[in-house]
Amino acid sequence: MSLEIAYAAMGGDLETVRGRLLTDERIEKFAKIFLQDTSMQTLESALEAGDLPEAYRGAHTLKGVSRDLGFTPLFEAAAALSDALRLDDAGVPANMEAVPELMPAVRDAYALVVDSIAII
Repeated sequence: MSLEIAYAAMGGDLETVRGRLLTDERIEKFAKIFLQDTSMQTLESALEAGDLPEAYRGAHTLKGVSRDLGFTPLFEAAAALSDALRLDDAGVPANMEAVPELMPAVRDAYALVVDSIAII
């Protein structure tokens, strides 16, 4: 029952994840492993250091992990940020101006996911 509560609290997509991971035990295991993922920290520190390729990598990884685990709001926020940080052949981000506007949504969604996983 706690998975349902956690996914409802974060606005996640538990049913799709159940179709992918098949058992609630596996979902719980991987959700808790997510707490050890360093993508958010990589993203934050890379942005602070101005390391745009590493910031993109952090955002892109966060997008993929959150998609796979059905953390929908985090996936959507990380996807928008990843798109903005995507570098062209010259190493220029697609929309750097949007990054300061997008980061609060990523931070909020990440915090919501972490808090929701604590319910499990």
